[in-house]
Amino acid sequence: MKIVLKVLKIAVPLALGIYLAWYSFDSIQDKDKVAQVMGRANYFFIALSVIFSWCSHFVRALRWKYLLEPMGYQPRVWNSYHATMIGYFMNLLLPRAGEVSRAGMMTRYEKIPFEKAFGTILAERVVDVFMLGIVSLITIALQYDKFIELKDTFSAMGSGDQKSSSWMFIALVVLSALLLAGVVLYFIHPKVRTKVNALVSGLFDGLLAILRLKKRWEFLGLTFLIWFLYILLYLVCFYSIAETSQLELKALLLGFLGGSLGIILVQGGVGVYPVLVASALVMYGADYDVVIALGWVTWAAQTLLLVVAGAVSFYLMPRMNEEG
Repeated sequence: MKIVLKVLKIAVPLALGIYLAWYSFDSIQDKDKVAQVMGRANYFFIALSVIFSWCSHFVRALRWKYLLEPMGYQPRVWNSYHATMIGYFMNLLLPRAGEVSRAGMMTRYEKIPFEKAFGTILAERVVDVFMLGIVSLITIALQYDKFIELKDTFSAMGSGDQKSSSWMFIALVVLSALLLAGVVLYFIHPKVRTKVNALVSGLFDGLLAILRLKKRWEFLGLTFLIWFLYILLYLVCFYSIAETSQLELKALLLGFLGGSLGIILVQGGVGVYPVLVASALVMYGADYDVVIALGWVTWAAQTLLLVVAGAVSFYLMPRMNEEG
């Protein structure tokens, strides 16, 4: 049962990512033109985007410390950073494995109980969803009609024929059966119930840490800085290609929102990120082949950063703690 659930968690997002990557490639009308756009792009701005991205990850690691403080933990900055980057790296390999890996690293090297560390990561997600909501509201207010068009594109990509719907129904039935089995096991097996109760208690302790912040203004400031860097790393990419450097700000915000939705839909945004960014920008007259090329370059640069930085953190974190 556990094996089936694990396989579904990995296989479903992976299959969706492969399909969307094919969809993205198939949607390109002039593949030679896309290659030319990639070749003449100014990679200085792409590199600048990568720098802003790395800064956002480091700031996220700093912010995490403020969530751990109310529970009495003072992790070292570099351990917090390396755990964060290892989490991003693992998310690229196994969907949703990053959060578990990130908390596990802090348990191993900072002796923070796993469930509490994981709870603070969930608290971070709540804050980030709130911030994404703010960006979405601003974007919608500026261009409600365009947002509806983007939503329709997003829905069309997620919808399928009757066969696809049947597979979704089967998956839902299987997941429901597994959930029911878990509930039954909880009530009939005392050891399982004890472990689950301890886990839930720790998770709530981590989640509620956000309400017990000792440095709320610092936490809030770092949160806004993270999202400022997110938007900035996205915006500077458009200066790498002449055709996109003249687009108005509200068009770029819609593209940012589209890309964010893509990352939420598929871990890492594989395939879907370039499509949704391009779908947003063509509403303002941009050439689809040009903006999808930009989407792929941007996505590839950010993914390469996570791979390299994550691998470096995998190497350095155990050695730094051995020396300490």
